[in-house]
Amino acid sequence: MNSREGNGPGEAARYNGFDWLRGFAALFIVAVHLSVGTTPAWTYISTFGSDVGIEIFAAISGFLLAILIDKSRDRQIGHLIIHRAKRLLPTYLMWTAAYLVALSLLDLAFGTPRGYLAGLSPCFIAKAVFRGSAEVHLWFVPCLFIASALLIIVDRIPWAKLRGGWAYLIGGVMIGFVGDYWETRFVHYDVRLFGWLMFGMGLSRLVRRSHASAALQRIRRGAALVVVPAMIAHVLLQNSIYWHAIDFIVVLTLLLALSAPSIPSSRVASFLSRTSLSVYYVHLLIARLFSVAIRANHLEPLNMVHSLGLWALVWLTSLAIIALWDVMRKRCA
Repeated sequence: MNSREGNGPGEAARYNGFDWLRGFAALFIVAVHLSVGTTPAWTYISTFGSDVGIEIFAAISGFLLAILIDKSRDRQIGHLIIHRAKRLLPTYLMWTAAYLVALSLLDLAFGTPRGYLAGLSPCFIAKAVFRGSAEVHLWFVPCLFIASALLIIVDRIPWAKLRGGWAYLIGGVMIGFVGDYWETRFVHYDVRLFGWLMFGMGLSRLVRRSHASAALQRIRRGAALVVVPAMIAHVLLQNSIYWHAIDFIVVLTLLLALSAPSIPSSRVASFLSRTSLSVYYVHLLIARLFSVAIRANHLEPLNMVHSLGLWALVWLTSLAIIALWDVMRKRCA
């Protein structure tokens, strides 16, 4: 889905700030998956990425989903759900299969007695399809699709007040908090993601309804000033009672500060945005290859400098592979 919305007949706006947000989120999600067994200082940074990176992706998806729904009121629910399925699921299923095969071959080649494919079972396959490869990797995509489908259905409820921006915004905050404190691991992920998707839909309708107002411009300027202090507070207050509240502050201020259509476009930001989901797919394999190369099973303890270097190496390698793939695909087209 494009970062565009219609404000009226013949009018369109592109939210260029979301390009930066997508690239930012992908960068920190890479950090999360490289944080196993690293030093405490690195864990603080990667935990920031764990929460905020996924929440940014979900909120932007909700923001753009509201645009799609609002522009497609004459289309049936099934058509909208199929639209989301075609966009999200084919690539996800392809990478799920590729990741399982590659991980199995790596494990077999480097001394693990039984690879992933050697232990396939109906339960394992179901987990891989609905929860991502290796049970947890890539979990975000199927959860995002299910949450999107549910919200498409909910949004057709005839009571208009339940579809308003404030109702979704406040409802998303409440559901997100429930998800944050839910004890069951995967239910926690599902509920939190649904809340942030709903939150993004509410924010979309509020911002697009009055994006030119002086009041909203003042709010955006204020949000831009609060972003950096909020990020620092989020890292320093990790695991405190304030942590989940600061999650919302960080993501809300980022979205508000960068949701103005007047933000200039950037080729770098556009590239980062276009490749963000691909980075999410590819970096898991790249990270595993590098972990094998340095003989560190699952990236065993590394100091801060080595962790930062590995973070940059995996992210940049993933970007380079995706860029090369795009060039080859365009030439063959």
